Amino acid sequence: MTIDVGGSFNQLESRLAALEQRTLTSVTGLPSMFFDPDTGESVLEDPLDWTLNPTGWEPFSTISPLVEEVDGEVTGGELSTEYGRPEAHMVGNMCVLTGLVRRKAGATPSTMSPGARYNSVMFGLPSGWRPVVNTILPCLTGNAAPGSGTTVSTAWIEIRPEVDLEQLSGRVYFVAGTGTIQPTTGWVALQGVFPCQIVQPDDEDVEVEVE
Repeated sequence: MTIDVGGSFNQLESRLAALEQRTLTSVTGLPSMFFDPDTGESVLEDPLDWTLNPTGWEPFSTISPLVEEVDGEVTGGELSTEYGRPEAHMVGNMCVLTGLVRRKAGATPSTMSPGARYNSVMFGLPSGWRPVVNTILPCLTGNAAPGSGTTVSTAWIEIRPEVDLEQLSGRVYFVAGTGTIQPTTGWVALQGVFPCQIVQPDDEDVEVEVE
């Protein structure tokens, strides 16, 4: 009897790849909301870290606070626009970004000019999500409501592992664009896929390769 070892390994690798692609770890753009028992106010838990650049970028759409009516019914939690909040999804070992990000009121610099290079942190990935390499993603951008039919430009955003910092999660940067981006009106549509790994604080043996 002849055993085709190479063929067996190929079948096994194919099955493992198919199984990996079925593995979905989702971080939704509609984060968890709950009532704070101490203040009685609703609290928004967003897995994406917006504190890295508090005066720079924010989700395009906001979520209305939860309100508990007299009869016990809870209302709220609705998006302010039809455009989804920024999301990160893990499919196998690939991270997918989607959703709209915009410049906040009072952002510095006030106007991002076409062709100029910036290193503006947009947000951090969920805790423990670290890209394998620096990845450049081309995205659409504009300076008016996305549905208004105005000119759409392109933007260069970069996903970075940030291995020089004492934290495990990667960060997303705005680097450059071909159009003007101003506070409250300027937006970037996240789009793209990049290799990513989920790392725990005690995973000291994990090596990250940076381009």
